[in-house]
Amino acid sequence: MTPWEELSPRERRYEARKMELYAAMVENLDSHVGRLVSWLKDAGEYENTLIVFMSDNGAAGEDFYNDESFRDYVRTHYSAAYEDMGRPGSWISYGVPWAEAGSAPYRRHKTHTLEGGIVAPMIVSGAGVERQGEISHAYVTVMDLAPTFLEVSGARYPVDRGVRPLLGESMAGLLSGGADEVHGPDYVTTLSHGGRSFLRQGRWKLVDPEAPTREEDFELYDLSVDPGEVHDLRDAEPERFAAMLELWRSQKEELELILMSEARGAAGGDP
Repeated sequence: MTPWEELSPRERRYEARKMELYAAMVENLDSHVGRLVSWLKDAGEYENTLIVFMSDNGAAGEDFYNDESFRDYVRTHYSAAYEDMGRPGSWISYGVPWAEAGSAPYRRHKTHTLEGGIVAPMIVSGAGVERQGEISHAYVTVMDLAPTFLEVSGARYPVDRGVRPLLGESMAGLLSGGADEVHGPDYVTTLSHGGRSFLRQGRWKLVDPEAPTREEDFELYDLSVDPGEVHDLRDAEPERFAAMLELWRSQKEELELILMSEARGAAGGDP
């Protein structure tokens, strides 16, 4: 990844154009969100609507035009020339450098289980939201959306039909001002994606920065003081690390996680 200062004027012009197109897409999205809000008001449903807006997890660092898995097809059918950028028939990805900038101050970007790849901004407004205009730092996950929607709508989750229980909790109390948190300090979040994994309990996070997941590669962070995941506390907090590792093993079994390395090993491939 080449620093901005080391890019040539031509390269800077090309990279700047990428971000111009990204900004235009955000403006287009904003315009259509506005259209939806206007429609709700005209229909008399605005005051009875809970609006939840959130981004995808992390900034996308893929560069499909140059990725060996996609480039033959993409280059055959699309152009990435400067004069074509943003026009029909172009294919532009802003790549890792802009993704790193977009994820700052967190580490990495989409597909990673470090905070830069999993933290997403969210805006909630409308019916039942009394904390309008406030910024909350309470820990919530995408799994909390379904329980929230069920509670505010008065619907019931069909646990009596053999459906697995929801892993999230309702945010209704946080939104109404009746609570400052959604989860207690012992609440556990576990995820494995693309060969990378993490486990979070309260302020503590166990994470492997690179694929494939191996216990010897796990790092430990205290997100309450180090959200940028700079200071690995694995050696400084051996008891905490051991406890988190045991929790990871039990969660892995309970959630029936099959790691990429294990699947390859079972198939006779490389670990």
